[in-house]
Amino acid sequence: MRIAAAVLEVPGGPLRVAELELEAPRRDEVLIRLLASGICRSDLSLLDGKWPAPLPMVLGHEGAGIVEAVGEGVDPGRIGEHVVLTFTPACGRCRFCLQGRVNLCTAAARAMDLGVLPDGTTRLSHGGGPVHHLALVSSFATHAVVPANGAIPVPAGLDPMLACLLGCGVLTGVVSVTRRANVRPGESVAILGCGGVGLATVLGASLVSAHPIVAVDPVVSKRELALRLGATHALDPSAEDPVAAIRRIVSDGVDHAFEAIGIPAVAEQAFAATRTGGTTVLIGQPALGVKASFPVYDLTQFEHDVLGTHIGGATPALDIPVLAALVVAGKLGLEPLVTHRYRLEEIEEAIEATRSGNAGRVVLDLR
Repeated sequence: MRIAAAVLEVPGGPLRVAELELEAPRRDEVLIRLLASGICRSDLSLLDGKWPAPLPMVLGHEGAGIVEAVGEGVDPGRIGEHVVLTFTPACGRCRFCLQGRVNLCTAAARAMDLGVLPDGTTRLSHGGGPVHHLALVSSFATHAVVPANGAIPVPAGLDPMLACLLGCGVLTGVVSVTRRANVRPGESVAILGCGGVGLATVLGASLVSAHPIVAVDPVVSKRELALRLGATHALDPSAEDPVAAIRRIVSDGVDHAFEAIGIPAVAEQAFAATRTGGTTVLIGQPALGVKASFPVYDLTQFEHDVLGTHIGGATPALDIPVLAALVVAGKLGLEPLVTHRYRLEEIEEAIEATRSGNAGRVVLDLR
């Protein structure tokens, strides 16, 4: 079938909306009619060439839509399901899947690196040549073929403009709090960097009744949005030293500090703002090869934990439905996150809005 999709052909872009051929789903695959896609800063990292990627490629990895067709081995009853797509469908066989750490599935990681589906091939083509998939999703498009276990059912009443965010940004931010850091009620939290993932981290901290919740960002609109989402304090790091300011609010340092922007200097600030015996969680993803420095004496003498996290340590097939249920029940308010909406043909404007740093979440309306 013919579809419209935003294709990255050379590092640095631009993205070009083109008509592509999409092959029918094969065994254990489904065809998705996409309704919405979030734009994540990871998409910008690929677009800017910070991370290597096989090109040409259809970008986008936060997708929500409806199952339109199924391949061999998939229950036809799934047709019509509303789903959120995940880029870490579990193979169920690798070491990490067997350990219950499906977010680190080696089969999914290999497919991501090669820009293919799990069988090692693509379903996308243009002019007879292959076009690669981003992270088994490629949601900057009208349709996608994905692994069947990568399409997670969610309630039909959930707005797809919100549902798509559960595929990456909201999942990462919330579950980094609830699972990776295991924040308990009443524990203090600081979030350094209030982009899409940082704001979702604020939501997660509020969800578990952390207190206080200190949001740090130089953009005034981001600080205001963080306060709307549950932060108790909002600091401008361009106006004062964020470490000193955080320690003025929580004198011994916070129990948990989350770095959510991917800047080494900010990671070091998060470490310095964390108390003895506390936890610093690194969520933001910098360019490959970037390093940060932490005092080893403090790590050992004061049992200071520094944790990396990939999508918060989530199990998407379990956690996405839980978060979707919380959204539907009104217990996880995602509406304020979405500040900009665009059509697929406006992809360049959408990318620039994301790049500006002034947006909350930018979402493509693909309906």
